[in-house]
Amino acid sequence: MLKKVFLLFILIIFIIFNSVNILSFGESEMKKEISLTNMTLQEKIGQLIIIKPEKLDKRYLEELYIGGIFLNKGSAREDYKKPIEFYQNNSKIKLFVATDMEGYWNPFEEFYKSKNFGEIKSKEEAYELGKEHGEILKDLGFNLDFSPVVEIRNKVWIGRSFTGSEEEVKEKIKEYVQGLHKNEILSTAKHYPGGSMIKNPHIIKYKTEIFLEDLEYFNYAIENKVDVIMIGHPIVYGAVDSKGKQATISKEVISPLRNKFEGLIITDAVTMMCLRISYLFNFKKVYPDLILAGNDIIVDTYVNSGYKKIKKRIFELEKAVEKGEISEERIDESVKRILETKGYKVI
Repeated sequence: MLKKVFLLFILIIFIIFNSVNILSFGESEMKKEISLTNMTLQEKIGQLIIIKPEKLDKRYLEELYIGGIFLNKGSAREDYKKPIEFYQNNSKIKLFVATDMEGYWNPFEEFYKSKNFGEIKSKEEAYELGKEHGEILKDLGFNLDFSPVVEIRNKVWIGRSFTGSEEEVKEKIKEYVQGLHKNEILSTAKHYPGGSMIKNPHIIKYKTEIFLEDLEYFNYAIENKVDVIMIGHPIVYGAVDSKGKQATISKEVISPLRNKFEGLIITDAVTMMCLRISYLFNFKKVYPDLILAGNDIIVDTYVNSGYKKIKKRIFELEKAVEKGEISEERIDESVKRILETKGYKVI
C-alpha cells in the first residue's frame, strides 16, 4: 500500500514538473509571436527601414522603431560588436544587422583579408568563401549579408562578380549562398534585374538594356533559396521594362519578381544619385514611391542620412498611409514577411 502511495506521489510530482516545463516553454514561444494588430503604424513602418546609425542613439529604436542597421568601415572588431550589441539589446524586435561582403568592398579589411568574387575559381572555393564570410559575420553579430552579386556584366568594379561560363557562375552563386546559410547568415542576390555595374549608379542616372540571360541568374538564385533580392536603380528596358522610371520605383519591375519570389525585396541604397536626382527638391517623397512600387525594405545608409532626416522621411510615409495613398494592408504585407524572416510567428 505504501509502495503504491509512493509511486502515485512520484507520478504526481512528475506530472507537475513537466507541466511547469511545458508552461515555461509555452511562454518562451509566445515571446516569438507578434500580432500585427497590436503594432502601431509607426512600429510597422519602422520595420521597413534599414539605416546606418549615428553613434549609439536609442531614438532610432524608441522613436523610429527602425527594423535594421547597416555597418561598415570599422577599424577593429569592437567597432562592430559594441554597436551591434547596443542596438540588438535595446530593440524590442530583433534587428537585421547587415553589411556588404563581396571581397571587392571588405568592411573588415583592417583585421580580415578576403578574396573578391573574381578570384574564385571553382564552386568549392565559392562555398568556402561563403562559409568563411558567414563565420566572421556571425562572430561579430551580423545576420544579413548584402551579397552575392548575381550580375555578370561588370564594367565598373572588376572583381565584384563571379566569372566563368554561365553554368560555372550559377554554381558559384549557389555554393556561396549555401556557405552563408551554413552559419545562419541571410543572403542577398543583387542588383535586380541587372545593369547596375554597367555604369556607376552612385554618381549618374542612366538607362540600360536587360537580357533574358540577366534574369536567369536571379531565377537560379531564387531556386537555390536566396533570402533577399536587392533592386538596382538604373532605368531598364528589354526583357524587363521599368517604363522610364528607375527600377526601384517601378511596379513593372517589382510585381513580376514578387510573383515568383516569396522572400524579401529591398532597395539598393536610396541616396545614390541614380535615384536621388529624380527627387532633388523633394527627396522625402522617395519613401512612399518605393513602398508603392513593391519594396519590402528601404535601405537608407548614407553617412549624412542622420536621425532627423530619417525621421522626416518616415513621417512622409506615415502621412501617405494616413491619407490613404498607401493602404495599411500594403504595409502589413511587408511587415509580415520581415518578421517571419526574423524568426517570428506573426498572428
